[in-house]
Amino acid sequence: MAGFDDVGVFFSDNFGTDNNNEFDNENDLNRASIKKKFKMFIREFHINNLFIYREMLRRNYNSRRYWIDIELRHLSDYDDNLCDHLKKQPSELLPLFEEAAKEVADEITRPRPDDDIDMHDIQIMLMNDAHPLHLRHLKSEYVSKLIKTVGIVIAASSIRTKASHIAVQCRSCRNVISNIKVKPGLEGYAMPRKCNSV
Repeated sequence: MAGFDDVGVFFSDNFGTDNNNEFDNENDLNRASIKKKFKMFIREFHINNLFIYREMLRRNYNSRRYWIDIELRHLSDYDDNLCDHLKKQPSELLPLFEEAAKEVADEITRPRPDDDIDMHDIQIMLMNDAHPLHLRHLKSEYVSKLIKTVGIVIAASSIRTKASHIAVQCRSCRNVISNIKVKPGLEGYAMPRKCNSV
């Protein structure tokens, strides 16, 4: 019966090991290709020789309005697969879309005045002219997906603040890691189990 009392030690390395490098590299390549497609869409989508989103982004950025309205049907016309992925995984792909818009804005607004050296984040506002889904027809398959619904809001929860960037300090050595980006959405930031400086 020796060994039955010893349960063993189990752990999960959340910061990645060499075993996961292949998966991480594939995931990074996929994210990079999706971001490149978003950039190409903003730069190249046109109707009757008018580059709608490139000009809207330039006009809005120069007038200090840091957002752009994107029609999902235009994205679907440009790349149906990309639009489908955006509808199915908005919490993962919308930040990539916003990064792509920021990079395109950086390219098309050069040269900028000296007081506007740092690029501002660009917010993507999606417009959808699809048929709305009634609230009674919402099912579990629509969780975390992009849908359009109609109705009257009769109650709303209070506003909760969430940091977009954080700084973490080690309790023992006081080492500080600053400017850590926090993903948007409901999930928080997984605090490191051990200090990186040790």
